[in-house]
Amino acid sequence: MKKYIFPLLLVGLVSCGSDNSAKKDTKEQSTIVKQFKNESEMDAQVLALKKITEASGLVGNSLHYDKMDGTFIEVIGHLDTTNVIQILEEQFSEGNGKTNGTRFYYLNNGLPFVTQELIDQVDGTNQALFVDRISYYDEKGKVIKTKVRSASFEDDIYQLKYQAAPLHSVSIDRAMKALNSKGEFATTFQGFVNQDVFSYLIVGPNDPDGFTTALRLDYKDQLVNILYSDPKKYLGAKIQINFEVHEDRGFEFQVYAGGKFVD
Repeated sequence: MKKYIFPLLLVGLVSCGSDNSAKKDTKEQSTIVKQFKNESEMDAQVLALKKITEASGLVGNSLHYDKMDGTFIEVIGHLDTTNVIQILEEQFSEGNGKTNGTRFYYLNNGLPFVTQELIDQVDGTNQALFVDRISYYDEKGKVIKTKVRSASFEDDIYQLKYQAAPLHSVSIDRAMKALNSKGEFATTFQGFVNQDVFSYLIVGPNDPDGFTTALRLDYKDQLVNILYSDPKKYLGAKIQINFEVHEDRGFEFQVYAGGKFVD
């Protein structure tokens, strides 16, 4: 199985606070942006987006980012047949037995109009609770309604009805940074690791507490040869990489597929 690196697919997807250069012109926006009268119309659009992306079968991955304490994040984009991202899926863990799960962002012109969190939430007493929480947003990205249902185990939750809950906004910003390899997800050269018969390229930000990710090296291109020539010299150098996600006996891993230095 192959999934493609995500930044190549992000044209037109913007988050709150980003500059206008990534936005479409007004005429194009008027034909794409949907106006929702109520929760029912938003729910119907969520179902429509699920059907559209399931029918296309097109997905794209961010890198899988980890920390030593078990914290991780990976973002999967679900696209329509024209390669437009309609749903973002953020898989995450806060590490060390803390909260983990999945967040879904359903997009309208690149901004979430509905988010859904399916998470194992750990409270201050280390008691886990499975939470299914849905929030609705207006066209400016302001949360306008939240509903929730929860149970001790995930299998029990689908028999329950949603209840009204305090407004709970979920930011798409971290998922966007992971997709674009920005901030704490920056891809700078952090060294090589050898394990069994394989070698791995390690990338991440210039921060000892930051996220890193490993890519298996099945071949060496010009960039890899240069980095191998003097790893200490190039430590922290900014690089742009392409990768594929492969699967073997149920285990997914990232394979390096080329790269270059960037300014």
